[in-house]
Amino acid sequence: MQLEISLLADQLKAMQHVCFDLEPSEADLAALGSRERWLVYRDLVRSRLINVVGVALARTKRVAGDGAFGRTIDEWLATGGPKTRYFRHIPHELFEFAHPRWRDQEPAWLSDLARYEIAKWNVRYAPPNRIPTSEFAFDRIPVLNPALQVLRLSYPVHREPTPASGYDEEPSIVCVYRDRHHEPVPWKLNPLAASLVEAWARATKPVTETVQEVAAAHGTEIGPVFVEKLSAMTADALERGILLGGRGESQ
Repeated sequence: MQLEISLLADQLKAMQHVCFDLEPSEADLAALGSRERWLVYRDLVRSRLINVVGVALARTKRVAGDGAFGRTIDEWLATGGPKTRYFRHIPHELFEFAHPRWRDQEPAWLSDLARYEIAKWNVRYAPPNRIPTSEFAFDRIPVLNPALQVLRLSYPVHREPTPASGYDEEPSIVCVYRDRHHEPVPWKLNPLAASLVEAWARATKPVTETVQEVAAAHGTEIGPVFVEKLSAMTADALERGILLGGRGESQ
């Protein structure tokens, strides 16, 4: 039995090496048997992984170039292949590996573009919306769409399509969220609004408390103009399906 387990472990290691190493070794191919069959299987496995990453990071791939993007995927696979059992998580694993490298590559906005695209992918496949127990009210704990991510970008890469001339530096804060049609959509925010969305997403305090804390942190006075803008923002968030309702009883 122990010998059988050891042989199985060796075969599994050989399979991993054949599928994910930069070049499969003849020793591993020999250990698995049919050389040609396993080379075909290697191509099938890698093609499927490369395809899903290319779909998730399509604009990043075009900007980086097919050759450079392909080499990055090869280097990632050579570390041992995906660690997740969920196909939808594979692009994020590649992103985690590649993003530190993209920060040092040209164009300067490539890193921001990759962050924006992977946020859209993650938002699309985030868990289903929470079900609020009550309507939205300022004295209730807010219930937010779980499929959202706030990005602080140095370049406005949320503007599509990617211009031929690239992007000029323009700091932008974008909330990427999943709309009612299950599509990822950007919502541009100012710094205070972004802090509010992040505080509401934590869902630990009523809206009034988080508004007071965030306004104080930003050195903003809560007066008629602030209240008017806050009302417009919450109405917009409710319309977009970002704010879903509330939790707890209104006082």
